[in-house]
Amino acid sequence: MSTRSRAALGIWHARNAHTTGDRAYVAYAVLMVALVTIVPLARALWLSATSTAGIAIFMSPVAPGVTALVVAALWAGALLLGRDRGPALLPPFLTHALAGSDLPRFETFRRPILRAGLLVIAMTTLAAALVGGSLACRGLTDPLSAVLFVAAGALVGIITTVAWLAGQSFPRAAVLIALSLLALGALTAVVPPLHAFVPWGWVGLAYPGSGSPHVLALLAALTAALVAVVPVLLDRLRVAELLAQAARWESATTHAAGLDLGAAATVYQGRPHLGRHVRAIRSTGRLSLTFLFRDAIGATRTPGRLIVGLLVLASAGVLIALAFAPAAPGWLFGAAAGVLLFAGLGPLTDGIRHAASVASDFPLYGISDERLLANHALFPLAVVVIVLLVAVAVCSIVAGIAAAAPIVSSLAAGLLTLIARVSNALKGSLPPALLTPIPTPMGDLGAGARLVWAFDGLLLAALAGAGAAGAFESPILLVGVAAAVVAVGVYRWRHRT
Repeated sequence: MSTRSRAALGIWHARNAHTTGDRAYVAYAVLMVALVTIVPLARALWLSATSTAGIAIFMSPVAPGVTALVVAALWAGALLLGRDRGPALLPPFLTHALAGSDLPRFETFRRPILRAGLLVIAMTTLAAALVGGSLACRGLTDPLSAVLFVAAGALVGIITTVAWLAGQSFPRAAVLIALSLLALGALTAVVPPLHAFVPWGWVGLAYPGSGSPHVLALLAALTAALVAVVPVLLDRLRVAELLAQAARWESATTHAAGLDLGAAATVYQGRPHLGRHVRAIRSTGRLSLTFLFRDAIGATRTPGRLIVGLLVLASAGVLIALAFAPAAPGWLFGAAAGVLLFAGLGPLTDGIRHAASVASDFPLYGISDERLLANHALFPLAVVVIVLLVAVAVCSIVAGIAAAAPIVSSLAAGLLTLIARVSNALKGSLPPALLTPIPTPMGDLGAGARLVWAFDGLLLAALAGAGAAGAFESPILLVGVAAAVVAVGVYRWRHRT
């Protein structure tokens, strides 16, 4: 190792010595939340997977095709994620010192890649084990088929990690490849005979009960070939791009450690670049139309962000429609739809965040704060209503489900999630009262309370989705969540600073 590299390592370790306490605190907070939430959630997922409704979904004739589509979407998402935050990531100072040194890239970035890869592999393996284990416990497949599918899940995780690195190495080509993967994945899901000719189709053929375990050898050969090109992909990484990703990630993690999740998300928000010559403020007969056109034109200036938001909203509509299928776990699909609604509304609510930021100051546009917020809410409200109506109607027709109930539930969930977004924009900084320790026999739960405050919008959106999915059986949850969302929003509006 050169003298420069040794000096860089020494200085980096000296700097990290002062941040050990902060990292330990964050790790403790995450561990407490994991003990409180992850174990019950894992138990609920297993019980849902082994229930009659879950087994009916896993034994569906379209399950292998859906599995292939999910794998293709996973690889496409990994390519796109690598453009902004790849697995080859070190702190900025260490990146500056080691990326331009004479050390091989594979040695300097091996540990972060392995760490990120193990996390992805664990997630895909556990997902495959959930499917295979539930079917094997019910005696619907033999244990060998379940084990082979779990092995296929691990191989999918390895390929996902390589795709993640490929997106970091080839950021421009990653978009075209990802779109091609999504299109081909949708095609193979519709045309099952194509499964034998594409890698994501091999995963579908390895599904328990498909009777094609030999494709695991093909998937293993592809995985070995892709792992062999990892050093080549690392050599393609440029120092400037590595430094940019490291700086953004350090800024995002710093904001996230302070529970300022909005600022952390803003770090990765794309800059407006399309249609900047188009005039956003247009003189119309009504002020509400002026704000509507303004927010719509502003959203189209970041087309990638807007398209992702629309696709996420459409996926939420599909999940809500499927929640009304006879053998579907409605509460689970509804909760997932609520989370997707909250995420999909992010690119559409920039105007709401602007209105919330200026609501406590002098009026900028000659109108009251209430009118300003209401006018900025028109665009996301119109978009979520249109997208949910189309997605739910199409999915209901394809699945043969009555469309009336899913449409009403999706609109209720969309409206409550939009209110949760408004409340989230009015949240402000962390209240000092939450810094007070909460001693219990299990330890200090203050960290858990702060995390609940940070993710309250997401939690309320998930509960709203679950309540909307079961509103026609028991509306108690939906009414309770609606009261809570409105009460929190009104309180934050009256106490805005």
